[in-house]
Amino acid sequence: MPEVRAERYIPAPPERVYRLAKDLEGLKPYLKEVESLEVVAREGARTRSRWVAVAMGKKVRWLEEEEWDDENLRNRFFSPEGDFDRYEGTWVFLPEGEGTRVVLTLTYELTIPIFGGLLRKLVQKLMQENVESLLKGLEERVLAASS
Repeated sequence: MPEVRAERYIPAPPERVYRLAKDLEGLKPYLKEVESLEVVAREGARTRSRWVAVAMGKKVRWLEEEEWDDENLRNRFFSPEGDFDRYEGTWVFLPEGEGTRVVLTLTYELTIPIFGGLLRKLVQKLMQENVESLLKGLEERVLAASS
C-alpha cells in the first residue's frame, strides 16, 4: 500500500503547534486539491469531518475520524467510509530545540476506475504534495498566530 510521509520543523512550542493542528477547517486553505472540509462532530478527543477533494478532475470523498491524544501530542486518523479503500495515518508533534518537529504519515489505497495502474504514481505525487502543503500551512498559521 502506498505511504506518504512529511516532516517539518516549526519554530514554536509543541503545545501551540498541536492546538492549531486540531483546527482542521483552518488548514483547508493550504490544501489546494481539497474542495471542501467540514467538521461534522466533536466528541471529547474525537473529531469527525467530511472531505471532498479533486484529483485529475475526479471528486474523491471520505469521512475522516481523528483521535487526538492531548497528553502525548499525537493524532491518529482514519476513514471509516468513502472512496478510499484504506486511509489512515498519524501526526506526531515532537519537541526539538526551541520548536517542534511535526511528522505526518499517511497510508492509503484508492481504487477508483479512473485511477488505473498508470496513474498510481501521479496519485502518490499528489498525496505527497498534500501532506507537505498541510505542514507548510500549519507552519504559516502558527507563525501568524505568534505575531
